[in-house]
Amino acid sequence: MLFRSPLASVALLASFFQLLPGVGAGQALTPVCQPSVTGPIVVDSPARRLEAGRKAQPPLTDTYNGFAWPDTPMGIIKTGNGYEFFASDGGVHSRQMWQGHWVGNNKSGSVVTTAGTLGNPLGSGDPQDVSISPNPDPAVNPNYPSYGYMGGGPVYQVPAGMTGAGNLLVTYHAELPNDALYAALGLAASSDNGLHWTDLGEIIRLNQAYAVGLDGFEIGDGPLVLSPDGKYFYLYFPDWIANGTLHTTTPTGVSTTTRVSVARALVASVLDAAFGSARPHTVAFEKFYEGSWHLQPAIGGASTDLNPHSAYQGYLDIHYNSALERYLMIISDDTHFAYAESIDGLTWTIPTLLGIYGPIAAYPTAVGLGDDPRILGKSFYVYFTHLPTDGTGWTDGSLRRLTLTCE
Repeated sequence: MLFRSPLASVALLASFFQLLPGVGAGQALTPVCQPSVTGPIVVDSPARRLEAGRKAQPPLTDTYNGFAWPDTPMGIIKTGNGYEFFASDGGVHSRQMWQGHWVGNNKSGSVVTTAGTLGNPLGSGDPQDVSISPNPDPAVNPNYPSYGYMGGGPVYQVPAGMTGAGNLLVTYHAELPNDALYAALGLAASSDNGLHWTDLGEIIRLNQAYAVGLDGFEIGDGPLVLSPDGKYFYLYFPDWIANGTLHTTTPTGVSTTTRVSVARALVASVLDAAFGSARPHTVAFEKFYEGSWHLQPAIGGASTDLNPHSAYQGYLDIHYNSALERYLMIISDDTHFAYAESIDGLTWTIPTLLGIYGPIAAYPTAVGLGDDPRILGKSFYVYFTHLPTDGTGWTDGSLRRLTLTCE
């Protein structure tokens, strides 16, 4: 996603995520968890990642980045034999003939499936590296040919009794070329456990329209989260509210980006469009704005900052915690990790600092230890990608893990 070039990445990261000054007044909600965090451990080392890249199928074609994994937050599902993990490989997957079929494309990014354990997500098998295929109907996403990057990891497995039961949806991060970083969020579907992915189209864009010369801005790649009543998918992201310039701040230096925004769509409508239609596609999401869900479209609309007093801004990972009966948010600004809670998914506690894990610590993924990894408990894991800033980039990158426990 970000780390196509290690040296360029370091410069971009400094401008993407800044430690924002606190502004004093807190919100009414009080956290019920006092989190304690263990020191990070390495679960997939640089050597293990290098070996996995050599075995990846179809074979990698990117000699510069190599196996740039995980380049998004991870999606995790539990199986009878362990766990399956989904995350993007940020390398380029040039079109090639493999086992008698043309595979790959000239975009960076993919959805990689691995089978392993919570102590070794790469496992011992061959990572299955799959590019997201264009929709059979080009009208579903006319922007598809313009993406220079298209990769995803956060997955939602459709429960029994719902349209598409057992199938997978993945949130993907797509980037338009010719600027520092302008990204949109979309959905892709798989009916064969990730062996193939089909684009369903974009669902969220910044309020700031695309233009050459924009500041780089990271929209992330978050998971689909069920609303408290179970009727809606919520998807969280930082937004850039247009200010008439090419910059995230006004001429007077006022930031016009949100720490946390959210969009939603009906679960039943999303699943019917993805798996119950002869023309698979996604449906329109709506951004939450000024207390309403019905004023602003998720493609380009304005949004309300759900946590304007937060001192932290960056990657967002949100999951429900059944032990606390609250939603939990982990925030990474690539150096600091922070923690917040919500009862309804809209009103959040002021984030508190968990620790400093950089120089580059990206893509936090909270994982529950029970039957459903998407549901957290009193203790849970937080995975993240760790990269050095000495120019070695992905070569010396590792997947690391914290354990967070609520006191």
